[in-house]
Amino acid sequence: MGTQVPEDAIARPLRQALLDCAAGRMSGVLRVTGHPSGTIHFREGRIIAAETPGAPGLEVILLRSKRLDESGWDAAFAAAAASGSEMRDELVARDLVGVGELQALLRAAVADAVFAMAFGVVDSCRAEPRAVGPLVTLDPGAKAEWLLIETWRRIQLLGSFPDPAGHARVRVVTVPGAMRPGLVLGGGRDELVALSDGRRTPRDLAFALGRGVYATMLQLSRMQADGLILTISGSAASSAEAANGGRPPAPEDGQRTADGLPRRRKDLAGQPGRADGRELPSAFRLLRLRYGEGTTPGGTR
Repeated sequence: MGTQVPEDAIARPLRQALLDCAAGRMSGVLRVTGHPSGTIHFREGRIIAAETPGAPGLEVILLRSKRLDESGWDAAFAAAAASGSEMRDELVARDLVGVGELQALLRAAVADAVFAMAFGVVDSCRAEPRAVGPLVTLDPGAKAEWLLIETWRRIQLLGSFPDPAGHARVRVVTVPGAMRPGLVLGGGRDELVALSDGRRTPRDLAFALGRGVYATMLQLSRMQADGLILTISGSAASSAEAANGGRPPAPEDGQRTADGLPRRRKDLAGQPGRADGRELPSAFRLLRLRYGEGTTPGGTR
């Protein structure tokens, strides 16, 4: 099936690499360098997982949205490490998440990660055959053509807003007086309003709430059109901070990625022997090493 996406709609290196990996029925990983960087995992030409610092992955979505508590995730993680089973199977077997819901979440996370990479800056793509896959996989995998069409649709929709709240360095702040006492917005907007204090970007808000970065950007763009929030550039935010006693909008753990985005502890999970800023139990470290995370230069974490 041929894609209907115009050739100039998505960065050519990413578009062509996705189509080439699909046509060649590759099983391996496509490494994307840029801002943000990322990895896209293939099995026989279909995308089974995608990861990037620019969008929350399945773990963040499940834990930050309170769908699942950390102890349940850790127990499934340890069991998968000990038995060599799929993490997906452990989550389902323990009744932590249903098969249908997990499949939907995985598909959404894959689409979100590819969108985040395409919406940023893509420098290059490199395909690397690998014998093993990522920790949690989409089965059946997504077709490259579908992902390209879905990514293009998302970029077009965000572009329909005159000033979309979706740029990496833009910070979001609630419009003074827009919220009256007792007013309930619903639809997830109240949480966004509460956290839109001029210190967070749309990416930060997505990670904080366990939501897709595209869905967050779209919701913020609509809220901006409704006069509920404003976006300010990094330079404007710095001026506002200076006028406010010089308090900088530091990220939670005081670190930033190469492209200036706040780096959450979850983003450092690929470092050998660590996850979420703490030491991994030995079984977790073995599982990370088994899947190659944190051991190959140019990784995404």
